[in-house]
Amino acid sequence: MGERVESVMKSLDHLDLASLPRGELFLGRDFLDQWFGRSCEGYGEQLGRAAEALGLSVVGADLDNGDAWHVAKPCGTYKKLEDYFVVGCINGPISCLVARYGFLPAMASIHRDRSLFSDGAEDLLKEVERKIAFANACGFGAVAITDDIAGNKGLFFPYDFFVGTVWPVYRQLAALIKEKGLRAFFHSDGDTRRVIEPLILAGYECIHPVDAQAGINVYDLRKEFGQRVSFMGHIDIMAWPEEKIRAEIGLAETACLGGGLILGSTCGISMKTVGLGLRALYPGRRDGAWP
Repeated sequence: MGERVESVMKSLDHLDLASLPRGELFLGRDFLDQWFGRSCEGYGEQLGRAAEALGLSVVGADLDNGDAWHVAKPCGTYKKLEDYFVVGCINGPISCLVARYGFLPAMASIHRDRSLFSDGAEDLLKEVERKIAFANACGFGAVAITDDIAGNKGLFFPYDFFVGTVWPVYRQLAALIKEKGLRAFFHSDGDTRRVIEPLILAGYECIHPVDAQAGINVYDLRKEFGQRVSFMGHIDIMAWPEEKIRAEIGLAETACLGGGLILGSTCGISMKTVGLGLRALYPGRRDGAWP
């Protein structure tokens, strides 16, 4: 186990660290193509070059992108990432429902006919099982279920729908992930505070991204949940000025050396987020200057 992977495992297990691991679940293809597209052998090669340039320990791989998994040879495509803790990212049932019907019709369907969600979830479980097996064959460390279920004011749908219909699917997904010996991550933007406890009970070990614009504070969450779950993200490179970003990095490095936090952006990295905030979070980029 390399140093990068070891630091991530220690953080997830709430063990003492010399410094916080850095990680990004979402590295947009536009960003990768712009900065790491030349002479690359493919998606995995791009991710590896980006992880090295940014100084990451955790890197997310989009397993809903066709060329990212089913046409790939596990031992080849992600060879460049063997020294990193790789998280395979898979869209969850709500995201799939939205992709099929659009956001407003999908939310309306939850109120009218919840069987639409249940029918889609059954198909998703079969697909996810194949992708989890692929992630395991590639030597990934975790799988993240990525499902934007909340906005700045809370859940997009009634809490009873989450508990009675969505949560059982999340529990099944976490069980499939853990059966392969992988860590279970969960992503949603927005104010997810109300569902963190159920997500822990479902088996998720790390919650991303700690959305400050939704009023979430990582230090309050750590006090509330202790060592029961870890968090990833925390730094808002879009809304915070450079001075605040640097200050928050210093504070987190001091307050969270007992583990439980993987430091990174709250929004992921795309060409839309390349700017002063990103430079403040990752000042040591070795592959040229930031624009």
